[in-house]
Amino acid sequence: MNTGTKIHHNLNFSLSKKIKMVLSMLVALSMLNACTASMEKETVGATQPNILFVLADDHRWDMLGKYHPIIQTPNLDELANKGVVFKNTFVTTPICATSRVSILTGLTERTHDFTFGRPKTGSKESANMYPAVLKRGGYRSAFVGKYEIGLSGKDEDRFDFFKPLLQSKTEQYQGKTLPQTYYIAELAKEFIEQSSNSATPWVMSVNFWNPHAHDVDLEDQYHYPEEFESMYADVTIPPAKFSDDATYQALPEFLKRSTGRERWKWRYDSPKKYQRMVKRYYRAISAVDKAVGMIYQKLEETGMADNTVIIYMGDNGYNLNERQLAGKWFGWEEDLRIPLIIYDPRSKNTQTQEVEKMALNIDIPSTIVDLAGLDAPSSYQGLSLLPLLSRPNKTEWRDEFFFEHMYQPKRTFIPPTVGLRTEKWKYIDFYKNEFQQLYDLENDPQEKYNLINSELHQDVVAKLSQKVDQYIKTYEEQRTQEVKQRDNFINIRHQAEPKYGQ
Repeated sequence: MNTGTKIHHNLNFSLSKKIKMVLSMLVALSMLNACTASMEKETVGATQPNILFVLADDHRWDMLGKYHPIIQTPNLDELANKGVVFKNTFVTTPICATSRVSILTGLTERTHDFTFGRPKTGSKESANMYPAVLKRGGYRSAFVGKYEIGLSGKDEDRFDFFKPLLQSKTEQYQGKTLPQTYYIAELAKEFIEQSSNSATPWVMSVNFWNPHAHDVDLEDQYHYPEEFESMYADVTIPPAKFSDDATYQALPEFLKRSTGRERWKWRYDSPKKYQRMVKRYYRAISAVDKAVGMIYQKLEETGMADNTVIIYMGDNGYNLNERQLAGKWFGWEEDLRIPLIIYDPRSKNTQTQEVEKMALNIDIPSTIVDLAGLDAPSSYQGLSLLPLLSRPNKTEWRDEFFFEHMYQPKRTFIPPTVGLRTEKWKYIDFYKNEFQQLYDLENDPQEKYNLINSELHQDVVAKLSQKVDQYIKTYEEQRTQEVKQRDNFINIRHQAEPKYGQ
């Protein structure tokens, strides 16, 4: 072998050796990365977040200080600024008891069949509610505050810490008299303190009664801690939309005779009373806001704030003299829309986001179960909102939803409704009173012009009406056998039924 050949051979050997070494290093590095990724995945899976779900009663969507010119909610604003606000969140039934069961079970009223005066939820519905699912999945589960619902089964099967409350102005706590809103906050703090020395993750539902009116107190209606008495005193509340006499007179007679009009007399039947009652309503919301701040401060004190996902929402909307009505049962935006904030401190890329896509109260169970890393029951009719937290513009999503109100009290009159809301249209059928509404939400977001008799829109009416029938059929078919065997409460809107309130 000559010198040139030898040098070339040695060079090839040297390069070959170096290449092998580099390849070996790359393989080793790849294996290390894979191992690290696997460890990280296992760590994420093992570090399940705590989940705090806060629900206020009758808190409608636009009553957040972040968006409202008058009302003050600094603690909720902070959560909204650090988290995600769902700007188009709705309930499928605008009444507290039914909506709260929907929030627990992920089912529409048409399926779970619970409202005031009805039997408790079925055994399967109760077993599948999210506190029970998370408890079976290794979470500690707590419930504090307003309950007023009927659930079958044992409370200890779904809650480790259970403090249900009827509505009251004050409560006794550790020898002190507290406003009920603060008492609920103290009970929540008590559970957090109990959980602070445990590695077990927890989920807690904190249900405030405020700002719900005290219906037995016709003089004051709304109650709050004394410290809020002067808040908003120097403010003049602007008139509610469509609160003129002409709009009211144009309503059908059955709405004029409804519970909404009766309660309007309690709250808004004079300019002076309107100013006083709306300010009291605002104060009740501000009291809830302070209570949320108290609970969050406890999370920080115990070192839990950085691993606790907070979800805040209302259980239904609320009329504040719109159309000279009170209540929340009628299907207008004031009735259906609620605030929804999700703050996940573990995620830094979702801060100050606003999501425009439709979220529903029945989405809460799927979302909470998903946050816990567990599998949602197949019965859930809602969707997990987690994809919208990270990919709001790249996630296929609903563009319509069905809503209804089936409760028919014996002593007062609330007309039952079914309806459909799309991104463009709102269709409402007061099916026992032969009255329908159609609104073009793109061109008439205030819902001023009822197009139900417009010849140009009859195809739209027919299409939306047919969709409502399809939703009714689907949701009734999804009832469990236990619910189906109950006495007939199915409201087929096309069958002959007596008319009410005429």
